Amino acid sequence: MGKSKKLLALLLTLALVFSAFALVGCNGDDGEDGGEDGGGTEAEATIQGVDDLGEGDKVGVQSGTTGEAWARENLEPNGVEVVPYDDILLAFSALQAGDVDGVINDLPISQDVVKDETRGLVIVEEIQTDETYGFAFNKSNNSLRDAVNWALAEVIADGTYDEVYEKWFGAPPMSMPEPEVTVAEKPADIQTLQDGKIIVGSDTAFPPFENVEGGEVVGFDVDLMNAIGEKLGLDVEFKSYKFDALITGVQAGTEFDMVASAMTITEERKQSVDFSNPYINSNQSLAVKAAE
Repeated sequence: MGKSKKLLALLLTLALVFSAFALVGCNGDDGEDGGEDGGGTEAEATIQGVDDLGEGDKVGVQSGTTGEAWARENLEPNGVEVVPYDDILLAFSALQAGDVDGVINDLPISQDVVKDETRGLVIVEEIQTDETYGFAFNKSNNSLRDAVNWALAEVIADGTYDEVYEKWFGAPPMSMPEPEVTVAEKPADIQTLQDGKIIVGSDTAFPPFENVEGGEVVGFDVDLMNAIGEKLGLDVEFKSYKFDALITGVQAGTEFDMVASAMTITEERKQSVDFSNPYINSNQSLAVKAAE
């Protein structure tokens, strides 16, 4: 081969080598940080809101909750599979494991879960649903409902509510729902299953509202109910039940006096139970895995 041909072959070889390097650099396949598009620290989660969920995606929810109802009404028609769990923490564990693509759940609960950075989860959207939580009562026990409404107003007025809220959520409440009724004074005759005690039914696997730690039920609802009980001069005892059984349980009126379990006030539930004045605002939210 002549010198000119050898030189031409060498130049062609070098051109091919440089082209290969250029392709690797463009595709980010060399393992280096590719900036925002290559998985760097500024990269964002793929799912940025419910509009990004579609055919083949899965969302976890807790059975029997407003989150499940919202997801079935708004996401299932778009081909999203709604996967119910008995315990919302199981839904978040499924999200961490990659078994579902998101979790639809009450915003305060989700905020409490994702603040643990080791979970690698993030809330990408607050879903405006104008929800509030209330305590639920047997429709025949107006005296206890009115007593709780009176005491709730008292603990809000004297600042106890704000203290309890900040203890469990890390900041004062941003807003408070408006009371629907006003009870001027504590009812004289408060009906409970046991004298001197309010027995509360609750799904005690819903932190930070209620949870069992070291054999003791703790949480926002627990501290708030204890403050209400103190105003009424009554002890408070929490008993654990599945969320789906709480309404039928308080209707029966044999095991517990009322429900305190982060229960959303809905028109459908009002057909079965009476509610207190709302005690907290809560919307739904979408949580997903954070970008790696």
